[in-house]
Amino acid sequence: MAFPATTQTDRPLDALRFGMSGPAQITDVVARHLRLLGARTDETVGAAPSDRITLSGGGFDPASATVTWADLTGGLVDEATVQAATGMMAVHGRRDGTPRGLAVDYAATATAVLTVQGLLAGLVGQARGATSSHITARADRAGLLAVSQYLAAAGADEGESAELAPGDRPSLPLKACCSSWRPSTRKPGPRSGGPWRPRPTRYGRGGGPSSSATPPPAHPSPRHSTP
Repeated sequence: MAFPATTQTDRPLDALRFGMSGPAQITDVVARHLRLLGARTDETVGAAPSDRITLSGGGFDPASATVTWADLTGGLVDEATVQAATGMMAVHGRRDGTPRGLAVDYAATATAVLTVQGLLAGLVGQARGATSSHITARADRAGLLAVSQYLAAAGADEGESAELAPGDRPSLPLKACCSSWRPSTRKPGPRSGGPWRPRPTRYGRGGGPSSSATPPPAHPSPRHSTP
């Protein structure tokens, strides 16, 4: 099937303006994303309170966000200190046995993406009848979110993860993967969480376990069953 050529970039925020202040490593990425969505810089809003981003116009009440590296008393003041404190360096340096910093502004970028998502969610909420919103995005929390799967794997019971053999495929086919889960409402027990056990290492190694057999079909949830 042929699709018509796109003649105009979709810019859903072209009627909105934004102003911001805060850590440049974070706010520069926020500004870039908002501009790609069509929003423009509003110099009159630019004198916003410290670490505050404001998005307004287009018939919406102003949506705002506060962006910081961390709590002011925590001593986290830049990308390096956030990476160190949240365990990102520890994860990145596991292969070498010593913490290593990521040579990119990973925590700042993650914080910026979460900020934009929060602002967009606020606009969607307003369009559906909610009041204007304010969000707070902190780089230390974004860093913890980035390593959450490693924290989960490290705190799992013995044997929750499995080493990958050479040649393992990146993932199961979608149908087989989905059918390997059974809703806990119908079949409680090891089967419900079993598919997690071989897969935590896929984050660190870029691979996943292969399967020689397609798992049995999933049982339908009672809520979606017909009498």
